[in-house]
Amino acid sequence: MDLVVVIPCHRRWDLLPAAIAAVGEHPVVVVNDAPPELAVRAPDGVTMVRTAGSQGFSRAVNVGLDAAQSHGASHVLLLNDDAQVEPGCIAALIAAWDERSGAVGPVLQDASGAVASAGIELAWWGRVRSRPVLPAAPALVDALSGACLLIAAHERMDEGFVHGFEDIELCRRLRQQGKSVRVVPAAQCRHLGGATLSRSSARAQRHAVSGHLRLLRRRRYVPVVVGLALAQVLREGGPAVRVRGIAAGVADWRTTAAAAPLPEGSPRPDQAP
Repeated sequence: MDLVVVIPCHRRWDLLPAAIAAVGEHPVVVVNDAPPELAVRAPDGVTMVRTAGSQGFSRAVNVGLDAAQSHGASHVLLLNDDAQVEPGCIAALIAAWDERSGAVGPVLQDASGAVASAGIELAWWGRVRSRPVLPAAPALVDALSGACLLIAAHERMDEGFVHGFEDIELCRRLRQQGKSVRVVPAAQCRHLGGATLSRSSARAQRHAVSGHLRLLRRRRYVPVVVGLALAQVLREGGPAVRVRGIAAGVADWRTTAAAAPLPEGSPRPDQAP
């Protein structure tokens, strides 16, 4: 396997050195998605490619995948700039890959080391949640987080997603192509989460709602998504500005995301999520 690590970076350049150091000798491509006015120098020993600036995670990932393929990569480990793989993580992911694989990922830990996600579950009625139970062996899951995700270098993300749910859509598309999506408990990755965009911000809430609706693709899910988002805001204690983000997310989906073209292999709007 010819593996390249792709790390999109928008603003958290302070976290990037630790993410790079943790991957060891694997070649690294950093995607500079910083605002155009921000001048950033490439870290020593890595390749840096530039987007037009502030293009969002999906676009940055695709620019990195293009660069990785041009360097001869057969596979790519997508890694957030606020994530650090634990020793042996990449080796365990590579060992778990086989001819049926579409994506493999580690168990994500939060800053304290507790299990944050052992894969992602997609309920038939629209709910999306992380699996908190650590499996005893590599296990099939509905989706995996793009914070640390091993995929073939020829895959691409749907750039209609701005910040959130693009990783879930990719995993769902891979499963519909007959490929497996598995979490590997022997692989561990520490993920701070929310370092690029605070989860308590109206902007993050807006992108989450529009992304969730784009994933589900049918108008009948609007009340479900809004209800889930409002319940999360209440459970997490606000702030109230996130409610405006929910409304903005619904408006975004209605005017842009629902009308955007689907990537090849995506389900039609009349297919179940």
